[in-house]
Amino acid sequence: MVYLLEPKEYKWVLYPSVPHALIDKRVQGIPLQQSDLPAETELKARFALPDICEPGSGFLFVSDRFRAALEELVPGCVAFLPLNLKAPPHMLTDKGYFFVDVLPRAQLIDWDRSPTGPRIVRAPDGRESRSLQGRRMTDPSVKFRPLTAETPPIWREADLDRPTVQYFPDKIDVFMRDELWEKLNVRFPKQLVATKLAL
Repeated sequence: MVYLLEPKEYKWVLYPSVPHALIDKRVQGIPLQQSDLPAETELKARFALPDICEPGSGFLFVSDRFRAALEELVPGCVAFLPLNLKAPPHMLTDKGYFFVDVLPRAQLIDWDRSPTGPRIVRAPDGRESRSLQGRRMTDPSVKFRPLTAETPPIWREADLDRPTVQYFPDKIDVFMRDELWEKLNVRFPKQLVATKLAL
């Protein structure tokens, strides 16, 4: 089984508008730099911050406690970029918060069995480029290949290149082996959504 790294949804009073350049880099799978993040991030809500949250699509961040857990469980697999959070004191429950950038890539989407459509943007060398066309990874029409020993414990999908076509997944989604999800769920109960993908 594979899970998405998906935090519980919360109702925010104010959350950051994610810079377009940052989202574009996430979609393309380009590693982020500290300079890609806003100089400060303003948040307002009526709750204390959980250890993992995503107030805006693609703006996934974690507490220092969650960072320490990931560094222990999947060392070297995640880059943590410090955030300068501006939030009411009741919200800040840890000494630091970090934007998460998952580094490993794997290719588990079964493009031969999943419905695709052409992208407007072609591959860099001019080949046709195809994607899942607005389908979420949880859509039952999206098919996956089985895990192998080489599949990392946490990853984002990589492109699949064939002689005449490039298959291009949106690289914002983060995938985890079920054993990692279980360990994180035990340490941070009720903070993750149990979004499971059948392989």
